[in-house]
Amino acid sequence: MAMTSFAPFLELLRAKAADPGARGPIYVALGDSVTQGCMQHQVYEYELIYHQVCKRYLQQHFPGTVLHTINAGVGGDTAVRSLNRWERDVAAFRPDLITILFGHNDAHGGAAGVDAYIEAIDTQVRLAIRDTEAAVLLITPCMMMKRDNVRIADAHRELVPAFVRLAEDSVLEQYVSALRAYASSRSIALLDAYAMWEEMEARGLDIHDRLSNGINHPDGLFHLELGQRLYARLLA
Repeated sequence: MAMTSFAPFLELLRAKAADPGARGPIYVALGDSVTQGCMQHQVYEYELIYHQVCKRYLQQHFPGTVLHTINAGVGGDTAVRSLNRWERDVAAFRPDLITILFGHNDAHGGAAGVDAYIEAIDTQVRLAIRDTEAAVLLITPCMMMKRDNVRIADAHRELVPAFVRLAEDSVLEQYVSALRAYASSRSIALLDAYAMWEEMEARGLDIHDRLSNGINHPDGLFHLELGQRLYARLLA
């Protein structure tokens, strides 16, 4: 259904490395606060974010190339609401690669919101096919808090009960499972960030130590790991 071969995108990087006058490929990272670079309360990261990490790895792999990376992350956004900014934030840039990462805020719609979430993701994929020649890569959301913890800022204390309920009802897992099934059924490339958190738990790590705000923003080390996996996925 979607263009999931990354060969044309990589060829553009090679062409730019060989010819400075060639057009540099464009990568749009569409998502929510994780993509935007939100860390702790009122703390933002602009360089150590997964898409910027991936950009640096690609530019090192293809010396002399240029990759234009557009941060189209909006804090608090959902897959459904992001459709309203598709033309402005994605299509207008004529991207060669699009990654889509939503679910953290969508999950607050509960189990009843899973279908709308997948429908919005499907619409984004179809718009990518209609409006661009970009390869599309979906990314599952990261884990969110499961209990109260010391990393949560006082300004966010009122959010704790709602997030705990989501964890107790395994709501985010339902969104992740639905996205995995959708990507598999449509043969769309998927980078499973949530599985990376499952791997952490399996090793006995406390996932709350890897949430910069104690709630739903991964720390810089995870962004580095995700960026490395994205880089490896594109080259695989």
